[in-house]
Amino acid sequence: MRYQAAVLLLATALLTGYATSPQARTASESRDSQRALAKLAKRADADSLAAAGLLSLVKHRDQSLALFERAVAAEPARADLVWLETRSCEQAPPCDPEPLERRLRVLDPTNGAGWLGALARAESQKDSEAKQEALAAIARSARVDIYWTTLIAKLSRAVAQTKAMSLGNAEISVIGLLAAEALPAYRVASDACKGERLQRAEVAQVCRGIAKAFEQGDTYATALLGAAIAMRVWPKQSPEWQAANDARRAFEYRSKLLTALEDEWPNPRAAQSYLALCARYRREQDVSRAQLIQANLRPDPPAE
Repeated sequence: MRYQAAVLLLATALLTGYATSPQARTASESRDSQRALAKLAKRADADSLAAAGLLSLVKHRDQSLALFERAVAAEPARADLVWLETRSCEQAPPCDPEPLERRLRVLDPTNGAGWLGALARAESQKDSEAKQEALAAIARSARVDIYWTTLIAKLSRAVAQTKAMSLGNAEISVIGLLAAEALPAYRVASDACKGERLQRAEVAQVCRGIAKAFEQGDTYATALLGAAIAMRVWPKQSPEWQAANDARRAFEYRSKLLTALEDEWPNPRAAQSYLALCARYRREQDVSRAQLIQANLRPDPPAE
């Protein structure tokens, strides 16, 4: 099981809109994962309960929402926990995610992720007015964060503290399960910002805002989607187009180096180091850059 491959899993998963994660399925169905789940569900702290909710998603999805609700009740001011509860609620009818989404927007008002659920529902319901409202709200946001590094740092440690699995396996399980949660709204946002629609000035303006918000997101997948939109809505060789192209090049460059380092990094050390970086940095992009610096490798690609 590849540690670095799991770390980079989200980029492919979210860019396609859905994750196909054999790592997640294998870890979640394992005996160790179920042992960890049983122990975590009996605890009262927010991280343990949230980790239990995450581990329950594959085989015990009916239990996950209640566990996330308990986690939020333990620490109601944490936006990352409300985000998890919102995602679980969206997939557990008749739960209504709208009150949770409004709560997330209050807790983290500059984060466009609080509008992703509304965008997906508007698309599925063919509600063009609601869809445009959600797109405009994302365009006004400073960033689109899914609390990726925060959740990895906190929930992996909670799982490992059960002693049911190693820290490295806990990380892989948490990473895979977070990535395996579908985000169809990413695809909706991308589709809204392509083709002939961009010839309309008002559409292009909104899509430029969406591109900027996604580019500032906390995962490579989010940032790369923003870069892809930016390269459609800005003229080639403009500063905005060039910045988007540079982001794509940096991802490709760093991915190759991190994958090549897999056999050189002992798993326990890599796991500890990665969690420390996740706790320090908000964005996955900054974590991977720091990993390369720690390995005495050039973190940025050479100029074209």
